[in-house]
Order: sequence, then structure tokens, then C-alpha cells
Amino acid sequence: MFKNVWRTFFTIYILMILNFVIIKFDGNINRTITNIKLNIERRNQGEFGYNLIPFNTIKTYITELHFSIATLNILGNIIPFIPMGFLIPMAFPSQRNIYKTMLTCFIIIFIIETLQLIFFLGIFDIDDFILNLISCFIGFIIYTIYQIIFKVIIQKIRS
Repeated sequence: MFKNVWRTFFTIYILMILNFVIIKFDGNINRTITNIKLNIERRNQGEFGYNLIPFNTIKTYITELHFSIATLNILGNIIPFIPMGFLIPMAFPSQRNIYKTMLTCFIIIFIIETLQLIFFLGIFDIDDFILNLISCFIGFIIYTIYQIIFKVIIQKIRS
């Protein structure tokens, strides 16, 4: 029964991630269309739609942007993906070890980054990928702590 509840939470979460991370849809469809047009124009002018150099974007955030903008960008790549590392093992019992959860996170993040590239919604950025995976790991740690606390509570109730 609870598995279905967690799967529902996971489905809602994925839809929210698709909405906010991929489409960056904030309710203004014109802004989204403008961003797509700008990305197409940039690529037509020779800009790449990807960054495959680890920590390149993060270094740029830290060295060239104001601290608050850098922090917002870095945390904006971490915080949204923490729930994924928690929800995957909760919703899918077969994913309840770190390797399976992280592999599933890897695949989902890869798909998200690729969709941004293909549909001109953003760039495929290895730094986003790294930060997103770190956040999934944090989410899995929270899941592990939750499981330990839950087991202790159940044992106390039974005794």
C-alpha cells in the first residue's frame, strides 16, 4: 500500500522536475519560447550546447559571478535532486541499495540533460550532472537514516 503512495510522490516529483528543470517553465510560455529561440541562435553562431569539462561551469560561477548568483546556481542544481535519491528506494523496493539508486539517478539525470540539449532548452553540462548526482547521494543518505529511525521506532512499538 505505502509503495503505491511513494510511487505517486515519485511521479509527481518527476513531473515537477521536468517542468522546472528541463522546460524552466515558470508560467510564462513566451519566456520559454524566447529561451529556445536564443539557444537555437547561439548554436547557429557556433556556441556549443554542452560542457564536458568537469568543474568548468562551477569554476566560472565561483570566479566570475557574484557570490549570491554562484550560490543560487550551485544550490539550484543540488536541492531539486535530493528528493530523487530518497524517493527512488522508497517507491521501488528493488532499488534499495546505493548502486541501484545511483544508477537510476544517473540514467534519469542523463535523460534530463540530453533533453535540454536536443530541444534547445538548455545545455548538457557535466557540472550539473555532477551536482545532481551528489544531491541524489545526499537523498539516499537521508533515506538510509529514515530507514534506521523507522526500524528503531517499530522495534520500540513491538517491545
